[in-house]
Amino acid sequence: MNRPIVFVSEPIAAAGMDILAEHCEIIAPWQQGDKAGEIPPQADAALVRIYTVDDSRLDAAPNLRVIGKHGVGLDNIDIDAATQRTIAVVWTPEANADAVAQHALSLLLGLSNRIKTADAALRQGHFNDRMQFSSLELTGRTLGIIGLGRIGSRVAKKAALGLDMDVLAYDPYVERTTYSGPAAFVDELEDLLARADFVTLHVPLTDETRDMINTGRIAQMKNGAYLINTSRGAAVDEAAVATALQSGHLAGAGIDVFATEPPHLEHPLQKAPNTLLTPHVAGLSDRALVQVATQAAEGIVDVLQGRRPQNPVNPNVFD
Repeated sequence: MNRPIVFVSEPIAAAGMDILAEHCEIIAPWQQGDKAGEIPPQADAALVRIYTVDDSRLDAAPNLRVIGKHGVGLDNIDIDAATQRTIAVVWTPEANADAVAQHALSLLLGLSNRIKTADAALRQGHFNDRMQFSSLELTGRTLGIIGLGRIGSRVAKKAALGLDMDVLAYDPYVERTTYSGPAAFVDELEDLLARADFVTLHVPLTDETRDMINTGRIAQMKNGAYLINTSRGAAVDEAAVATALQSGHLAGAGIDVFATEPPHLEHPLQKAPNTLLTPHVAGLSDRALVQVATQAAEGIVDVLQGRRPQNPVNPNVFD
């Protein structure tokens, strides 16, 4: 009996590859140093990270039965098109939540303690300029969290209990009566922006969240506030953030995600002051990489073997 074929578009942890290899034949161009290219027409499954799976690629892969997402951001997969073709989509919603929460707070701490600037000064021989690099103490400062889901709720807990910060949250989709964490809810985003010393985004990319932090919203933020984004780049108007950093209205920004990746070297945030920029690495901790790879692989194998997966994105395809 022929084994199903799975296309793996980008490198994943060996533990995930081992699960797939036990049950499937694998096509992974990156193992030979090649670019991903197109989904092979004979593929029964695809496991993708940021690789785009759109309507045309689905048309060219008529045997596809399941798409596994390595991570939580689903904007690179056309879910509606997959559902129309009865192709299951599985994801890993909890696997890297702690890693992303940790990275968001790392950016916050790096900015408030001026780590990047102090490190550069020391390496240039300016040890005696150290009085210029005093930190911003976080105890009693206010963190505003936009999106109190799996990651945002973890950030709230770590910031409140670990850093003694006051935490506000804006999320109209969270049932407040069941939330037991330390964050205090606000009814309007404008209220959070006006009160927060730091604002961090933890939202999916939707029509509602695209450019939700724009020129108008930045103007509503405190003068001297900081912005952290580890969610999706297009949730932020990057040019508007750069302008606010240049003017000093924003004191700093920690950005891990960009509207277009990789960002070009002339990207406005590249030259903006007081920034910490990382290349979409928030979810790439040692544990998260293994958990995401194995959970995505297990979801694919479940579908291929006729079982309902643990984390389906479009569960109606199984009805």
